[in-house]
Amino acid sequence: MNKDNIRKMGYIVLHKLLLKIKEYNKDKLKDNSYILCPNHTSDFDGPVLWTSNNNIRIMAKKELFKNKLMAKFLNKMDVVSVDRSKHSAREIMQAVRYLKEGSEHKVFMLFPQGTISDINKNALARIKEGAFVISALSKTPIVPVFIEQPRIFRRSRIVYGNQLSLDILDEKEKIDRKKLLDARLIWQQEIFRLQQEAIELENRPIRKIKLSKKHANNNQG
Repeated sequence: MNKDNIRKMGYIVLHKLLLKIKEYNKDKLKDNSYILCPNHTSDFDGPVLWTSNNNIRIMAKKELFKNKLMAKFLNKMDVVSVDRSKHSAREIMQAVRYLKEGSEHKVFMLFPQGTISDINKNALARIKEGAFVISALSKTPIVPVFIEQPRIFRRSRIVYGNQLSLDILDEKEKIDRKKLLDARLIWQQEIFRLQQEAIELENRPIRKIKLSKKHANNNQG
């Protein structure tokens, strides 16, 4: 079975049968390349967004690639390994080259939180800088995305934001640390805005996030 067929089947299983996903504002996205930057509440987040977006490449934690069969499958699905503790220069430049090569529409995705946690309780230090550096160096906008924590057989919302081109470079085209800090804050505030929009779209509150013991202490930096 090829990648497109797996994506279509996965979409039906995840979005329609298992998790009941409703997406908003996706039709407003332009056809240029962009970097999806969702909040991260569940192991379902990556598969849900992968099955919903064509020509998407996802950065996923390197631990998923320890099993050879799983690594082979993930590589086939255009999922690439990343060290969550620190994005290396090599990983960043690979992403930049991918986005700059060719003229076709591309979607790249990574989680600025780095791992599963509650964005509403995150210290700003929790937010990683990789997405914003890749965006600046490749001249590719980011798209903040709010995803309500998926639950089996429960309706969940995904709200796509506007494309943002955040200037984090100085006059010498080097990373400006103050601008980078501002970019992380802008992304966080935009996720909060999209979360509020999700509430208003369906006139019901966001369900309370439940974290496993493994992820319960991930909220701070």
